[in-house]
Amino acid sequence: MSENYVSAGVGLQGFRAFLNGLCPGKAQFTEKDYPKLDGKVVIVTGASAGLGYEVSKLLLGTTNAKVYMFTRNKQKTIDAIKRLETEVAKEFNKTNLNVDYISIDFADLTTIKPAAEEFLSKSDRLDIIIHNAGVMLPPEGSVTKQGFELQLGTNNFGPHLLQKFLDPLLIKTSKSNKPGESRIIWVSSFGHYLSSKGGVFYADPNFRKTKASAASKYAQSKAINVLQAKGWNNAHPDGSNIISVSLCPGFLTTELTRYASSIEAFVSGLMSHPPRNGAYTELFAALSPEISTRDHIQSFGKVTRSRQDLEDPIAISKAWNFLESNVRSYL
Repeated sequence: MSENYVSAGVGLQGFRAFLNGLCPGKAQFTEKDYPKLDGKVVIVTGASAGLGYEVSKLLLGTTNAKVYMFTRNKQKTIDAIKRLETEVAKEFNKTNLNVDYISIDFADLTTIKPAAEEFLSKSDRLDIIIHNAGVMLPPEGSVTKQGFELQLGTNNFGPHLLQKFLDPLLIKTSKSNKPGESRIIWVSSFGHYLSSKGGVFYADPNFRKTKASAASKYAQSKAINVLQAKGWNNAHPDGSNIISVSLCPGFLTTELTRYASSIEAFVSGLMSHPPRNGAYTELFAALSPEISTRDHIQSFGKVTRSRQDLEDPIAISKAWNFLESNVRSYL
């Protein structure tokens, strides 16, 4: 019989983060502040809708970076690129977008290697990757193709595996960049405050025997995103020029709430902000000179820290080893 799932609790720090989510103020680091990124290559996962779409639009409209959209649905992405062409031309007076897409399904680990290989055949550099794709509050019993709890598999194992395939090129590129220009952005959430102590419910991480809410499972996946951000630099001493950082984009109205009940969606809508604001948070993490590798970013571009127990080196190392062991057979 499995142990009972217990949240570590929000605490004073989490309460302050919640208040920031409700009343974050205006973003200070926006389009006017972005570097031109001439010759740079940026990957945005989950880029065909919501937050990832807005991040892609800002990058394509205000910088000269080549943007690769890593997405699951080919037709949806083709349609998204057509919308981007229209909207970027209207908002930023810019045409001939430097954009491409790669097909990937983070809920099926067998698609990760082919996607990485396709990207590596097209690009000889990688400067920034924004792990934006994710799923939240799916129906009870939802699992990935490999049988992992859907949020754990999609939000953690898939991105972790993709990053492993891309690490050599990212590290190589970072050697010719200024310190901190190369970055890995792990999109977490305020939800990480609701996870169990240490972030991962090791007694039953897939919740096969343990009763827990979808929100608790989501909280675990977002805590792991925080641990991934901290663990990456520990595991890659040759990536010292690279900043790996986690963030909460803010309380936003996006497609992530598609599985929410009508009441949950209504309450969420009262507290939520447009996706553009969350894009400002992500691009603050990706582009601002203020960022260091141990930071956690909150809406809409404020430097803070994650929950204290997720800063513990033992917790970080244990989570990293857990991730490594679950993706090893898909390398």
